[in-house]
Amino acid sequence: MKLPLDRVKSLNVPKVKLPLGKTEDQSTTLLQRLQDLSVSLLPVSTEFVLVQGEIFSNYEINLLDYAPSTIKESFNRAGIIFNVPNPQVMVVYDDEKGVYRYVLTEPPIDRTKLIIYLALIDEIERYLMTGAQDIDLGSILINLSRVYRDLPIFGGERAGLKELTVDTKVALYYLIRNMFGYNVITPFLLDPKIEDISVSGLNLPVYIYHKDFEYMPTNLVLKPEMRILDYSVSGDAILDELVLRFISLANRTISLANPIADGMLPNGDRIAATYRREVSPAGSSFVIRKFAESPITILDLINSGVLSPEVAAYLWYAIDLRLSFMAIGVTGAGKTTVMSSILNLVRENMKIVSIEDIPEIKLAHDNWVALSARPAYGEGAKEISLMDLLKLSLRYRPDIIVVGEIRGEEAYVLFQAISTGHGGATTFHAYDSESAIRRLMNEPLNIPSEWIPMMNLIITIRRLPVYVGDKVVLRRRIVAIDEVVSYNDLRRTVRWSPANDAHVFDLNAARVLKERVEEAGKSLDEVRAELERRAMYLKLMASSKSIVQSPESYKLLKKYIIKYTIKPEEAIKELEYLAGTTVV
Repeated sequence: MKLPLDRVKSLNVPKVKLPLGKTEDQSTTLLQRLQDLSVSLLPVSTEFVLVQGEIFSNYEINLLDYAPSTIKESFNRAGIIFNVPNPQVMVVYDDEKGVYRYVLTEPPIDRTKLIIYLALIDEIERYLMTGAQDIDLGSILINLSRVYRDLPIFGGERAGLKELTVDTKVALYYLIRNMFGYNVITPFLLDPKIEDISVSGLNLPVYIYHKDFEYMPTNLVLKPEMRILDYSVSGDAILDELVLRFISLANRTISLANPIADGMLPNGDRIAATYRREVSPAGSSFVIRKFAESPITILDLINSGVLSPEVAAYLWYAIDLRLSFMAIGVTGAGKTTVMSSILNLVRENMKIVSIEDIPEIKLAHDNWVALSARPAYGEGAKEISLMDLLKLSLRYRPDIIVVGEIRGEEAYVLFQAISTGHGGATTFHAYDSESAIRRLMNEPLNIPSEWIPMMNLIITIRRLPVYVGDKVVLRRRIVAIDEVVSYNDLRRTVRWSPANDAHVFDLNAARVLKERVEEAGKSLDEVRAELERRAMYLKLMASSKSIVQSPESYKLLKKYIIKYTIKPEEAIKELEYLAGTTVV
């Protein structure tokens, strides 16, 4: 997509000499070069802001991890040190607005850096026109330094390797960010602490959901006119291009005729978008929900206060008894996260079949069949709905059927399945247990009242204001767990106390659990002792840095859950050693 002339304007267009082909005009301006660039390659950046307020977090985002391995290998072959500056993140507290702010600082670009950047783009285009499959960026840099000696490409040597100048490093930063990423959005996608990215349109700050600070505005505002030095480029064009690229990667289409779309990106991230001003007055918009390579575990939920070790032990024991459960709450409350973390506690000999619109659940469970819906496409290609998959799943002989979210006719089939003895788990949009049951029993779901108690537990999750020191921040909390005796008889076993931000567990109220353990020939006292031991075990795991800080923590959690199932005493001793604690 070439940029129309009216999409790039200059406040001051001096004539400069650029590295050009022999037949090109040496008086070419930077403006003309920028006009020739694809929108996705325009080197716009976040606006520099003077940080004011208390800094709560300060870290870098590693851009080199995003570069393809072929680029790194080309630098090694050419004997060049591969190094680019990293974007810097600061989380500051805005005293005036009473919110945290995410401040991203990218390396500043000046005229020399821009010239090197444009020269690299030209050389890469010429290189690819030869039919090359991979970009040999190391050789391109060496050739560029030989042909255009006035360009400051290299700045000496270190340990026998060529060292890049600061100008070249910054040019490479924007090259890697734009060629292999998504322009100015790339650093947000690379930040492992960001869960959601929300771009609402022009003249509005990009918001992110941060694992440590929740929703925050950033210093990135896509304006109608974005600056590259003295040059003005269209923010509309950049935003439209981002939406088109993301939706295309999700194998969906979006246009003026069909201006809304959603889907899943190749890496598992979820995208929902609108195009131009057909339905969103501020211009194109999109939200990306990032897919965590290492999903949030029950240990993470314990450490962040979403639930207590005692509550986690209760849910672990309940899933061992194959009690069905439903996680309820509003959008963004954390329903799927809580459901997935509980499912990672399932015994290895149980078979799980999960059914989702877009795959979000990630389990460290070998005996797991993951199914996802598919829209109709092409001639004769049938749509595969959640209902189709749910009917199919019953033929897989599952112990637990998981439906990512119930909202239509699939709810009826799920309740029918769990009423015949299958375990079940799902999420549902509702504020509390009573409203959830009312919705289930009325149009359009129409679940018979006799089937309601088949969903044994209803777990309510909310995002609530919680005091952290003298500041009020939003935090996710399981605020209640109800056991369902009948459609009009709920027994609250867990409640959250806002006064001290603590969970209160009442085993005596657990009538459904009690009936199930009595069927197994156990007493409530035996269950209480086992829950205390499991709570202590989970607390040990949650305090072990080698587990919770591992990139594969969910797999380690599963490993120790299996160990506890087989030999609990040995498993406890091993964790005591890891945590450096002895529990008496």
